[in-house]
Amino acid sequence: MIRNALKQFFTYGVGSVAQTALNFVLLPILLRFFEPGEYGIISLLLVTVSLLTTLFNVGIVSGLHRLYFEAGVQDKKKLIGTTLLWYFFGAILVGIILFSQSSRFSQILFHSKIYSYPVKTLGVFFFFSMLRTIPFEVFRLEKKANFYVGFSLFSFVIDFAIKLYFIAFLRRGIGGYFEAGIIAYMIVLCSILPFALEYMSFCLNASYLKQLLRLGFPFIFSGISMWILTMSDRFILNYFCGETEVGIYSLSYAFANLFNVFLFSPSALFFSPFFFSYAAERSIENTKRLLSKSLIYFFLSGCVLFLIISLGSGDMLRIFTSLFSAKQQYWQSAKIVPLLILGPFFYLLSRQAGYALLMAKKPEFIAAVAIIAAVVNVELNFIFIPRFGILGAAIATAIAYALFVGLCYWWAQKIWPVNHNWKKLSKGSLFLGIAFIIGWQITIVNPWLSLFVRVLASVIIFVLCVWFISDILTKNERNKILIYLTEEKRKFVMRLSRKS
Repeated sequence: MIRNALKQFFTYGVGSVAQTALNFVLLPILLRFFEPGEYGIISLLLVTVSLLTTLFNVGIVSGLHRLYFEAGVQDKKKLIGTTLLWYFFGAILVGIILFSQSSRFSQILFHSKIYSYPVKTLGVFFFFSMLRTIPFEVFRLEKKANFYVGFSLFSFVIDFAIKLYFIAFLRRGIGGYFEAGIIAYMIVLCSILPFALEYMSFCLNASYLKQLLRLGFPFIFSGISMWILTMSDRFILNYFCGETEVGIYSLSYAFANLFNVFLFSPSALFFSPFFFSYAAERSIENTKRLLSKSLIYFFLSGCVLFLIISLGSGDMLRIFTSLFSAKQQYWQSAKIVPLLILGPFFYLLSRQAGYALLMAKKPEFIAAVAIIAAVVNVELNFIFIPRFGILGAAIATAIAYALFVGLCYWWAQKIWPVNHNWKKLSKGSLFLGIAFIIGWQITIVNPWLSLFVRVLASVIIFVLCVWFISDILTKNERNKILIYLTEEKRKFVMRLSRKS
């Protein structure tokens, strides 16, 4: 079971990285050809897209996941077709509004009509970005992992190549960034639809739409609240400090988002169906034990990734500057990356409480907690940003996410209690702090050597503490890990010998 779960994690992990890592891979190009203010404008426009997506999605995909596995073959096609048509009409409506009212939106966002053209392209960009979502969801629901990963990689390559051409060679600027995205999305959509059409029936079924909206609507509140937690600080920062500070802050978030790329997103893709299928076949006690154990494993994985990203981001920026002539203003972003990573890290940890609330059929509590955390985040941003700028925004985000995860577990433990080992998690947090402080103090002039030494030293210290001087992992768990690693090493050696 565990081996199969790991296989799914790494399979979907490849697709997740391909779907979400493009903006990070593009960073050297963006930091060379865009000033921090221009990068900030691109970030604000992308944040606007994410808000509009959340609003017009209305949680309908969550309803689709809930109904899909209980439906027959023809009903599944109707569910997919109804969802796609909802997306289609919503995307057209939003696209027309953005395109026709571009000057007004530019004035609202940037206090100038100079960015009317990028807003126009944003309308078309939004339309195709919405439509391409459904075929990928079809592959997830049908467990077509190879299609999901293959088209994710194809999308990555196409999008990267066209953006590189438009930004670096044509010098199309901010508008060119979105022009390239439109062309890439069109190509991917045309390529992927023939493979997904057999799972769709193009009809708008009123009964299914009603069910989808009823099940999905509560998720819109948590979705908007999570958007406020994650994205709203860009607008507040822009209001008080301007686009340049937004650009520097957005770069910090691009590094912090690697936590989502490599851990949160792939684990979210596989763990939900894995958990609910497990819960359907096992007792409540075994299900609770799975939540307790998985929290420990996600926590330890998150700690390692936290150290790698937070300690490596500064050196990566120095490398970007030396190799790709990135603007040195961007260096300021490295100091707040550790704080920003705490957001997705806490969100990862809160998910086990979310599953407990879903088992108790109380998902509304998740929405309530998200709303509370979002309100606190906005208030803290208005207090901290005028005084501390990007550092204030990062502090507000970390505090709000800490409140979110705390309230999630407080509520979950009252409604559907799980015996989590908080003592082990506290020990792990202490080891994480020690490893981070030691790694942060290491100073080496050469950025490549610094990157290697700081990251490796901190990870080794953390792993040794967890393995030898704590009981976070039981003896049986450590033996299973060693057996798994030995088996993978043996397979790797065998593959190498066959090739030679």
